[in-house]
Amino acid sequence: MDLLHLPTQDYVLIAVGVIALVTVLTIVLSIPITEVIWKYAPYAYPLPKAKALEAETLDEDEFEELKDASLRDLVARLEELGLEPESVRPLLQGNTEPVEVAIKRRAVESVMDRLAESGPEDLEAMVRALMARYELEDLKAVIRALHAGEEPGELVDRPVLLDEDEWREVRDAQSVQEVVERLRGTPYDRYLEEAVREYEETGSLLPVELALDRAYYEHLWELVTGEEVDEELARLLGLEIDLYNVEVALRGALLGLDPETIRRAMADGGWELAEWRKRELAEAEDPGEVVEQVANTSFGRYLEEAMEEYSESKDVEILDRAVRRARYETVSDLIQGDIVGAPAVVQAVYAKQREVDNLIALVNAKVADVEFAPV
Repeated sequence: MDLLHLPTQDYVLIAVGVIALVTVLTIVLSIPITEVIWKYAPYAYPLPKAKALEAETLDEDEFEELKDASLRDLVARLEELGLEPESVRPLLQGNTEPVEVAIKRRAVESVMDRLAESGPEDLEAMVRALMARYELEDLKAVIRALHAGEEPGELVDRPVLLDEDEWREVRDAQSVQEVVERLRGTPYDRYLEEAVREYEETGSLLPVELALDRAYYEHLWELVTGEEVDEELARLLGLEIDLYNVEVALRGALLGLDPETIRRAMADGGWELAEWRKRELAEAEDPGEVVEQVANTSFGRYLEEAMEEYSESKDVEILDRAVRRARYETVSDLIQGDIVGAPAVVQAVYAKQREVDNLIALVNAKVADVEFAPV
């Protein structure tokens, strides 16, 4: 066919066909691009804030410098980070409690001010839940003080899942039972009624503390297991639940708790630990058996490495540090594939919490004049 001598109407038909083909191809190729834009558009505002927060977090090199600094230089550096002198300077007399609380408070305020009201509602809820771990510590500090008939010590005093009025009522409570009453209707009120009855019968605070822990972690899990499950986030927070349950099993084995008590303290949900595995963990008679049960998980190697050191020293802090390191390292490995979505925001929160753990470990190592062991 001689294209140069086609009738005019044939040229028009060819042009229309080419335009139609280009249009179809453009639509087809634009679908995945549009999906990506819609997926990440809600994070256009919180993501720069998360990246800025992560950039301000102390890195390994900075911790190396602080590790080699004198105690006085460390005090000066902590003040440069924005911690109040009245919280930091007691370090010079060997008192670490004020600065530990100040470090946690600084992290909560930094994350909450930047990220808790800057993104999609579900992401905000997740950021709040992750940072509520320090609120949970405060709750347990209050009930321990009431149980002992003392005043609570230093508190982070920054409500997260609780509102200001709820936290004030808890802080001003006169008994463990009153704290439980004040927590009704909050995310922590799931297993407290039964736990406080057991407390009244036995005089042991452990059931109440375990009930608070379990409620907190199940609240966290439920944030990513609604009608529309985000598999990336479900895996991240599922690992958080798994590691909590491993921690419960380790603590139960060390305290010699019965399997039923241990299993009841474990949170529902998780990513790698099936229900039958949780039952086996609850039945473990020593930490070594717990570690063996999770050897094939993504976080098992951290515990196996720690177990060798623990077997020699019997220092429980070694296992605790291994659980925390597994939390940060495993999640960091998972998040690296997504640098712009919700996991990237979660990564900034984890980075700040890791900084908290390492700063607290550092100040305690300095005061005790022992080697700093980061997580």
